[in-house]
Order: sequence, then structure tokens, then C-alpha cells
Amino acid sequence: MTDPVLALNEPPGDRIARTTCYMCACRCGIQVHLKDGKVRYIEGNPGHPVNRGVLCAKGAAGIKQHYSPARLKKPMKRIGERGENRFEEIEWDEALQLATEKLAAARALDPNRLAFFTGRDQSQALTGWWAQQFGTYNYAAHGGFCSVNMAAGGLYTLGGSFWEFGEPDWEHADYLMLWGVAEDHDSNPIKLGLGRLKSRR
Repeated sequence: MTDPVLALNEPPGDRIARTTCYMCACRCGIQVHLKDGKVRYIEGNPGHPVNRGVLCAKGAAGIKQHYSPARLKKPMKRIGERGENRFEEIEWDEALQLATEKLAAARALDPNRLAFFTGRDQSQALTGWWAQQFGTYNYAAHGGFCSVNMAAGGLYTLGGSFWEFGEPDWEHADYLMLWGVAEDHDSNPIKLGLGRLKSRR
């Protein structure tokens, strides 16, 4: 059995969809190559102002997340006791009905019985508004524990911050002290900025 020959001179797909990578908070622009409606390859978008075509390994591996066999395709309903790890797929109508019943019962007793936390879902304005309409003040989101406080610090000290919040003035900086960066961020904007600083030495 011979290994297949890769046709590197041929495009990996039949069309390109331009979107944004959500593998970390950088929000790099990406070009997703599709073939017959399936993702075949992800590359950086050279026309995007954040990453200018640069893409880290995490972003390129987004295809693995998209097609992961562990990815949920439908809502899951627990059919065993807590901790038994027994679930079954259900349809959205049933899931929404179950959620409505449970939330209505909690709200009737005391809306603040509901507490929820959202991850890096980019819908924090919506979930915060929803919590206020429900009547609970017990809600939080990823940004309050990670990037938002970093952004506030950058705005107060540098006048800007990294990732989706802006960035330092790379063109006029003579000295940059970088204490560290979150390990889950492969910050392409920082890499590009540091490259520009080094090129002026």
C-alpha cells in the first residue's frame, strides 16, 4: 500500500468562508477552506487587521474541535442518578420545555435561587440582560475572571489593551515590559507587535 500523493499545488477546497477564530480571545481572522460543505483546511486571513494572516497551531487545529466525536449534537437528558453518567439525546422542544418548567419553579420561589456562569461565549451582554429580566443577580462570565480585568488594566496604564480590546502603541513604543500572558492564548497580535519592535532595533 502506497501513501497518497498530496497535490500541494491544488486548493484544498472548492470555496473559502471568511470568519473569526474562537480558539482563544485573540479573535484572529481565518479563511476556512470547504469542500462539499465540509471543513478541509483553516488558514489565517492575510486581510484581517488583528493577525494579518498569522495563525497559531491552536487556530489551525479548530477543525479537530469542529469534527470531534465528543461534540454534542443534541441536548442531553440525564436518565440515571447524579454521578452515574447516564444520558440520552432529546429534541430541542423537549429540552426547552424541561428548562422552562425548572426555571419557572425556581423563579416562583425566589429568582436569586438561580445562579449561572457562562464561559467565553461572546454573548455576555445577552446573558446578563436575560439574568436581570429573570430577576437574579447571581450571574457571572469568563471575562470577569480573565480578560476583562486585564483589559481594564491595559486601558488605565497604556491607553489600550491586547486582543479584542485594542493594543499598545507599537509604532511609538521605545520600551515594553511584558510580565506574561495567559497560557491558553497563543497571541498572534502580541507576536506581530514584538516583531515590529525588534525590527526597529
